[in-house]
Amino acid sequence: STYATDPRARINLGIRRRLASLMDNDRRKIELMNSLLMSFPGTPIIYYGDEIGMGDNIYLGDRNGVRTPMQWTPDRNGGFSRCDPARLYLPMIMDPVYGYEAVNVEAQSRSLASLLSWTKRLISVRKSSKVFGRGSLSFIRPANRSVLVYVRQYESEVVLCVANLSRSAQAAEIDLGPWRGRVPFELLGRTNFPPIGEGPYIVTLGPYGFFWFLLREPEASAIETPRTWAEFETLVVTDGWRSLLRGRSNSVLERDVLPAYFSSRRWYAERGNLPGTHIIGAVPFGAGDADVGIVLVETSGRRASANYLLPMTIKWTRFDRERKNPNALAAVRRGPREGSLLDATADAGFVALLLDNLRAARVIEADQRRIEFAPTAKLPDASGAIEDVRAVDTEQSNTTVLVGADYVIKLFRRMEPGLNPEIEVSRFLTETVPFPHTPPLLGSIELEENGKRSAVAVVHSFVQNQGDAWTVTSAYLDRFVEEERLLTAEAAGHSDEQAAYLRRMEQVGRRVAELQLALASRDDIADFTPEPIAAADVRSWTEALLRRADHAFGDLARRRSELSEHDRQLVDALLSYRELVPARLRELLPETVEAMKIRHHGDFHLGQMLIVKDDVSIIDFEGEPRRSIEERRRKAPAARDVAGLIRSIDYSVTAALERALKSAPDEHGKLSRALEGWREHSAAAFMSAYRSSLTDARLWPQSLEAADRLLDFFLLEKAFYEIEYELAHRPDWLRVPLAGTWRILSRPQEAAQ
Repeated sequence: STYATDPRARINLGIRRRLASLMDNDRRKIELMNSLLMSFPGTPIIYYGDEIGMGDNIYLGDRNGVRTPMQWTPDRNGGFSRCDPARLYLPMIMDPVYGYEAVNVEAQSRSLASLLSWTKRLISVRKSSKVFGRGSLSFIRPANRSVLVYVRQYESEVVLCVANLSRSAQAAEIDLGPWRGRVPFELLGRTNFPPIGEGPYIVTLGPYGFFWFLLREPEASAIETPRTWAEFETLVVTDGWRSLLRGRSNSVLERDVLPAYFSSRRWYAERGNLPGTHIIGAVPFGAGDADVGIVLVETSGRRASANYLLPMTIKWTRFDRERKNPNALAAVRRGPREGSLLDATADAGFVALLLDNLRAARVIEADQRRIEFAPTAKLPDASGAIEDVRAVDTEQSNTTVLVGADYVIKLFRRMEPGLNPEIEVSRFLTETVPFPHTPPLLGSIELEENGKRSAVAVVHSFVQNQGDAWTVTSAYLDRFVEEERLLTAEAAGHSDEQAAYLRRMEQVGRRVAELQLALASRDDIADFTPEPIAAADVRSWTEALLRRADHAFGDLARRRSELSEHDRQLVDALLSYRELVPARLRELLPETVEAMKIRHHGDFHLGQMLIVKDDVSIIDFEGEPRRSIEERRRKAPAARDVAGLIRSIDYSVTAALERALKSAPDEHGKLSRALEGWREHSAAAFMSAYRSSLTDARLWPQSLEAADRLLDFFLLEKAFYEIEYELAHRPDWLRVPLAGTWRILSRPQEAAQ
């Protein structure tokens, strides 16, 4: 009576209707029913035509209403047969809703949003795990009876299925106590949901919505290094925060508090290891505020010693003994009053004081040190209280803070004497040669000590954006992978995603060329004057690369046994070229290079660009943090930044393949070949637009062969750097630079063959 109100739709004790007709052609209901079919135990069977939402003809006798010809195309007889329509055993479905001209395989094979593509995706997810075919089934009964919840489990793999059987949105509180701490990973959208905590897990679903969650253990990289706390200590404040830097409080800070705090910070170079710490000085941040200042800390790690900046503030609120505030350092007390000592970087009061000092161009002196605040003409006047302050939670050597939609403040944690390129280049592109495709510099803050200057912070204008180019590229690639898997070869061969991305890469090529033209446009400023590439430069770059390559080859040979079988094959192939590298480098970079060296970005990759509507904004001119200030300020060929971006494209493609392989295997290597084509086309689109926009002939060799050799040299420089980095930090990613290095070193041999 519910699904077959018309008696003609019934037969004996059953219903002679297709799924789409039973569900009133409601796409949400059809998807929900298929999700139940695919996630319950047993072998799922899809009746032909249900994958495209075919209808039926209840006016035909017996069960013939669901036996009509398959609707392949909108052509004659739906592509089922070329015979006269009258000779068909059963007539085609011809009504306006389910007819073969409206519902057919050919049309749905060209659309990722079609029911056919969705069904393929669902089947692919089911096939990616043994839990659906072999796992146990257990039900969880939430208070909301409109929501069906069940768990499929096979060995250590657990999938939580949640389905809303109601026509209205529903929320359910689910008891997931046995899997506390795990992270629900939604299998169809491939998205992480918040981790399972102590209380009931709340899930909200749209009408007839459903989720398949893989309950994953937290990834090792996502687990914060536990902070090693000493026995709880309270520091006594007598006359302002600087009193904490004397006597017993100073000893407790150096011995117990600061080592634990530094070892847990992402910006500390030897994160995870307890350093020795020594407070070498402090500078107040404002005469009118006795509870805010910058502390200078000398650290002694396992590998090296370094000086760090730590803004401190006291908040007179009771200290959180559970240490849930990640910026809390210790408890403080002044008489009966209790408070907290905090890292002030993301504190609204500290940020407001920093901006006020910058607007006033203040100079603060203390203990033979001085902090200079240097604004630019772009710094706007104050506009209300500072409230929305949030730190950017990324792996980096500094701390970036966003202030509403107005400012981006970067605090340089590690003190390095010298003129920081972030300040120097940003000021040049803001005041000397205004470049519209980078955020304007609003001001800089530097510390002067013993006649040497070190960068403290920079303030840029916030640029409204859709995310960085790495994130946007990943989204394009994921959609491209979906096209390759679900659409016909003909439809996938004309990828809208790839076409749109290539247009973006052409725009990136133009902007990079314009940036380099701007950096090379002032011959009257010594630090930015383009200079000829001398033989000494060539020797210096070649010798540095040879040292890095030799070190990388040695590490690869020594750690070969620790790597996967595929990586070992790449290592063996690469090691076979070890003796040929010096000659290859001399071939790529002869002593005479017909190009100039200029100031450059220094650490250019997809993550250093923000997508701003249909354009890009280039950010972060600090250079590679592992290089010294002096090295980062040295001039280099424009090819170095170009090589950095091309290597980043390579990484993005490999990351996309890794994500794809987690959901389904790459049958016959089709996906790998398609992504290799994406990499080549993206790099080619970028290079074509870049070369056509680089109007200064001094910056790029005019000979295509010489230009390609120069680019290959710096691609190798970047790839060997990546090999060292991945071996030390991310061995699972080692194959990316290995393959990139092998492609270049093996090229002459391939040409000979």
